[in-house]
Amino acid sequence: MSKEQSSTVRKRMQDRYAAYRNKSETEKQKPKNFRKTLGDLLRLLKGNEWRVAFVVLLAMVSAALNIIGPRYLGDIMDLIQAQVDNKLQRGFIDFSAIFEILGTILLIYGLSAICMFFLHFTMAGITQKLITDLRKKLNSRLSHLPLKFFDTHNTGDLLSRVTNDIDNINNTFQQIFIQTVTSIVTFIGVFVIMLTYNLPMTFASLAPLPIGGAIALMILNHSKRYFRETWRYTGDVNGHIEEMFTNHRIVRIFGHEKQAIDEFCELNESLYETNRKAQFLSGLLGPLINFANNLGYVFICVLGGYLIMGGQQSIGAITVFMTYSKLFMQPLIDLSNIVNNLQSSLASAERVFEIIDEPEEVPDNPKETIDVPKGYVSFEHVDFCYEPEKPLYSDFNLEVQPGQLIAIVGPTGAGKTTLVNLLMRFYEIQSGTIRVDGIDIRDLSRKNLRDIFGMVLQDTWLFKGTVRENIMYGKDNVSEEAFRAAVRMARVDQFIDTLPDGYDTVLDENGSNLSAGQKQLLTIARAIISDPSILILDEATSSVDTRTESQIQAAMNALMKGRTNFVIAHRLSTIRNADCILVIDNGCIVEQGRHDEMLQRGGAYAKLYNAQFGIG
Repeated sequence: MSKEQSSTVRKRMQDRYAAYRNKSETEKQKPKNFRKTLGDLLRLLKGNEWRVAFVVLLAMVSAALNIIGPRYLGDIMDLIQAQVDNKLQRGFIDFSAIFEILGTILLIYGLSAICMFFLHFTMAGITQKLITDLRKKLNSRLSHLPLKFFDTHNTGDLLSRVTNDIDNINNTFQQIFIQTVTSIVTFIGVFVIMLTYNLPMTFASLAPLPIGGAIALMILNHSKRYFRETWRYTGDVNGHIEEMFTNHRIVRIFGHEKQAIDEFCELNESLYETNRKAQFLSGLLGPLINFANNLGYVFICVLGGYLIMGGQQSIGAITVFMTYSKLFMQPLIDLSNIVNNLQSSLASAERVFEIIDEPEEVPDNPKETIDVPKGYVSFEHVDFCYEPEKPLYSDFNLEVQPGQLIAIVGPTGAGKTTLVNLLMRFYEIQSGTIRVDGIDIRDLSRKNLRDIFGMVLQDTWLFKGTVRENIMYGKDNVSEEAFRAAVRMARVDQFIDTLPDGYDTVLDENGSNLSAGQKQLLTIARAIISDPSILILDEATSSVDTRTESQIQAAMNALMKGRTNFVIAHRLSTIRNADCILVIDNGCIVEQGRHDEMLQRGGAYAKLYNAQFGIG
């Protein structure tokens, strides 16, 4: 890796750390619309309405059966009491009636269990369908977002949203949905039955709830923000780990290990603090509801004992009521846990929907098609900027004839790579027109436009797969003869014999079991096999030795014949034969011409060339 590249990576790491430290409190505490997020999540259930209705019905039936069950417990208590009194008179107890009631209770709870089985089975299918659709939506949106989005978002954080956040939704949604329905039905049903049993005792059991509810709302308002920050910091930690381990060689070269560890510890500490606060606050709800439950239970016991002594209620009736009071409070305890999980789940869903709601790149509106490209390119009065206050290209004009070799040189940040990104419509220009074969590129579909181009970048990209699959990436119908010709032209055949399985050798992630030069040769072979009409080379030979470079250059010269070629060059020795050399600085062409004539002119190009070779 060149000194310039290493410096760039190190600066990016330092800037990234500074960005973490300088996040404004306003951004951290900005309220989010949880209602909208919940609505977006529930809209994914569209198409499963009948299955959802079936789940709700099963939940209601199961809850109703569980509510009915305790009524028979009171009958058993009263029956036992009556049998005890009967024994005192007759000398024996008749257990047949007791067993009959017990059989009814077992039947009720058995039916409830069967309903819950089918409920969970059906809901599991609904949840997995929802999560599958959510992943599809997220993946589709990521595939159609403009490059500007990826320039401004950390890769590790995006991966965290795709994996951790969706897994969190997956793990909690089914439980939340089932518990919510059953808890609501149980709460309402038990409350109605308690009212029919004894009105004073019902209000006694409700007495502690208003205070507990008010405190619970205060806790929820605070814990919501901490759950949201927890998942944001989770993305930050994942982003830091991804970047440090991806560039671990650079980290070690520059002795950045201690700083990297310190950065991780600071991010990890922030995650710990926010998660601790979120879990602590949410954990208060359970004890709070339990305290209210136990307090109400004490009131019921005291009042129930008084009513029994006064002969106003039987022991069985009070037993049933006490059982119902427990059932009445259990949904509240369950709902407090649901709210905790719901806040965590919605915080994750919010991060996922932030991506899904991002505006896609300008949609295709194809009016023309180029079937046989010639390679004519023109930029006409093009204006472009990444940020409105920092214009890059202003009234930029360029005309390239078919078959020409255009070399683009200039200092770092001058806009060399931006030029080809605009040409391939990775970014949208603010004004002006870019034409290929006389057709505005906005009148072509992106696929049609990009099929015209072949590109070899400075940074290689290989995926886990065989050498053959990597070379033929995006090209399914390639003959063996064309494949062999491409690998010979790119000089891949000269090192393929050193691999254990030749072209069937499986590469590790990003081709880590190949040298930098070998990876670059594979990407060049990939460009050759695509047979493009316009070829873009972004310092394509930067990672190979001098001997291999000369071989590739000869292959490139053969490949370039009959094609329009754009070469972004840092080593000026590789572009001496260019038809036109553009010297770009701050988005403007400050000089253009052929190599020899610009050297004689003694302008900007001559200064770059002499500085590179130590002349003068």
